[in-house]
Amino acid sequence: MIAFIEGTLLSGGTEAVVAVGGFGLEVHVSALCAGDLPPCGQQVRLWTHAVIREDGWFLYGFLDPEERSMFRLLISVSGVGPKVAMGMLSRARAGDLARYLRTGDEKALGALPGIGKKSAARLVVELGQRVPQGGAVAGAGATASSLRPSGPMGEAMAVLGAMGLPAVAAEQALRRSREGNPDLEADLQAWIRAALKHI
Repeated sequence: MIAFIEGTLLSGGTEAVVAVGGFGLEVHVSALCAGDLPPCGQQVRLWTHAVIREDGWFLYGFLDPEERSMFRLLISVSGVGPKVAMGMLSRARAGDLARYLRTGDEKALGALPGIGKKSAARLVVELGQRVPQGGAVAGAGATASSLRPSGPMGEAMAVLGAMGLPAVAAEQALRRSREGNPDLEADLQAWIRAALKHI
């Protein structure tokens, strides 16, 4: 699957077009992400998630892997599709969503587009314990990078994220591999190789 695309931004907005290798790719981004895009004509890298359906192929883009990880977490919940997830990310940063989920703030979740009272409760139940610990202290307006732990764990998660692995799955695999050998953390490459065996 396509982990990311990098090219010249031809048009912005929530349906951005990026020129890559002679092709113009339409990428759906959140309203907040659209506001953070560089001016047209400049280079941009978007981490992507592809959705293939009978009625077409859709590419969703994010400025960092952690925002994409939050998107993937959201769409794993029944009743939350890509459009609803992007609507949520258009109103709240990934770090804010992580905080809402971990603290069980159903009121804040329910105020987001496409999310009602029942959906908010389902999100808290299904995702509250799956959000990385870093999201617990993410303040209002925090960026998506709040989702990733710092130090060696953060570095290892960044590498696995670049390989297309969601942050939650990456952290779980890294922790499982470290349980049997705590010294792995000192060797980033060995730790990542060990973690991949737990995927």
